[in-house]
Amino acid sequence: MHTHSRHRRGFTLLEVMTTVVILIILSALAGTYMIYGMGKARMNNAVFDATALINGAQMRAISRGSPHYVIIDQTPDSRVRIHVVERSEDLPTLNWGALDWTKELTVALAFTRTQPDGTVMLVNAPVRDELVLGDGAGVSGNGLAFLDLDSSLIRRPLPAPFNTLAIATPLITPSEEDKPTGDLMAGCNFCVNPSGHPYGVLRFNADGTVQVMTGNAPSGAVIAFASNVPSEQGVAPKLLTVSAPAGATTVF
Repeated sequence: MHTHSRHRRGFTLLEVMTTVVILIILSALAGTYMIYGMGKARMNNAVFDATALINGAQMRAISRGSPHYVIIDQTPDSRVRIHVVERSEDLPTLNWGALDWTKELTVALAFTRTQPDGTVMLVNAPVRDELVLGDGAGVSGNGLAFLDLDSSLIRRPLPAPFNTLAIATPLITPSEEDKPTGDLMAGCNFCVNPSGHPYGVLRFNADGTVQVMTGNAPSGAVIAFASNVPSEQGVAPKLLTVSAPAGATTVF
């Protein structure tokens, strides 16, 4: 029986150098993918969560048979919040363009309710859902920001029926339209800022239709989200749109 001996040899310097170069290239590609992918994932997750909350408000309004309000606002520390508030009656009548943010939201949106015995009482509007878009939803926190709706990076027109939406913010003119901003007003076509507290309100009726309660956007609402991390400037913005009066919510 013949036996064959196998001789082991080491790696040559050329092979080692080639392997190192390949690892460096792969690491660089992985790093680029991680940066780009994380920025895109963060934006997609935020927009998905906001869309789910808005759709949930519409379904609740239909199932409960009472109006539900989606209220998006930006706090002084740049946190962006979205609330779903049920307000079964419209009394007392509110000026939706000038809410009193010195009060709790449930108190500011209080309404009257007639009891079975005929008495009328003031009831705080219950918050049915809430979403906070994380710390640093502005330019200082390496989180999500907004893109001015007048930016050239936003493709126009949108397909029907969203082509009637007003994709512009005439009240705001940022220094650089094509760069992310921490100002909700720049990226929101229905938001107002009467007292230094930017916010916008949508009302879903019991039949599922929607009314834009703030700003001047009767055909529907648009919010443009963007990433504010310098290395993620190549990530395309996301437009969350709600058509009125149909209430269809779509992301572009």
